[in-house]
Amino acid sequence: MIGTLIWRLKEAAAVLLGKKKTQSEMPKQNFPEKSLKGLKPFRISDDHLNDFLSGLSIEFIFSEFNENRVNAGGADLSHQLRLDPSLSTLKQYFPEAKYTVYSDFDLKIDGVHLKKVDNPVLQDKKDLKRHFYHLADYYKFQGMLESEADIAISIDSDMFVLNENIYSLIYLTDKFGFCVPNSSAQSMNFEIETSLDTIPVTDDSKGFGTTSNITPMTLSKKSAAGKLFYEKCCENMEKEPSRASIVMWKAAWESGVYPYFLPKEFCVCRGNEGLGNEVILHVGHPTVAEFYNVKL
Repeated sequence: MIGTLIWRLKEAAAVLLGKKKTQSEMPKQNFPEKSLKGLKPFRISDDHLNDFLSGLSIEFIFSEFNENRVNAGGADLSHQLRLDPSLSTLKQYFPEAKYTVYSDFDLKIDGVHLKKVDNPVLQDKKDLKRHFYHLADYYKFQGMLESEADIAISIDSDMFVLNENIYSLIYLTDKFGFCVPNSSAQSMNFEIETSLDTIPVTDDSKGFGTTSNITPMTLSKKSAAGKLFYEKCCENMEKEPSRASIVMWKAAWESGVYPYFLPKEFCVCRGNEGLGNEVILHVGHPTVAEFYNVKL
């Protein structure tokens, strides 16, 4: 921790002295404007893909707790439909999928099945500052476990699906059983030192496990390992609520099973703008929306 403090002081001094910028400048881009207006269903011309999808049931799961919409990434989405832009952009590519939202209030949206949770878990821990985030993350895990679909996908509501490469997510889940997204962070040590809502990792990895993101996450009904992993995630969140990446690492360490890590193209967050081959943009991060010219 002393080494980390010294590094941060040196970085701050370099910024103050003009020797270093707080973040690198983004290259100028000229992306066409994107919005939710005029979205059209994608027509699949690939017979192999059509056959593959026609043999599967797919469910997308949202988890929205607290009637006041709060976005940790910094974007103001209060004027959007509660599940947008994720819901509208997903429906372009999966019009026949089932859409479900877990919530503690009467969140009614056409075409979305509400699973109202009248007695959520963690009621004895409501005093924790990030209580609603803990709830939302818990029911992302639980929602996939309760799904009867062949492929269940938990996703945050502030994502923007860009193109048909989203279908690769279904192939990857079918192949590997369960997937979680890559993170911009490094080891769990880095996560604990730099992120909110963390608790120590005390297992024999010494904090050198790989950290992960939380949207999108997937589960194949065929994957016993995936079910075990997400069950452990729920148990750990109930026992010791914290940042989801830490809950997920502890689940992996205890169960001995590890998800397939999706590349960053499936969750382009701030700091990853311009990486190429983007599939899903995390537009809850304002710099991502601005870089790709997404109007919310």
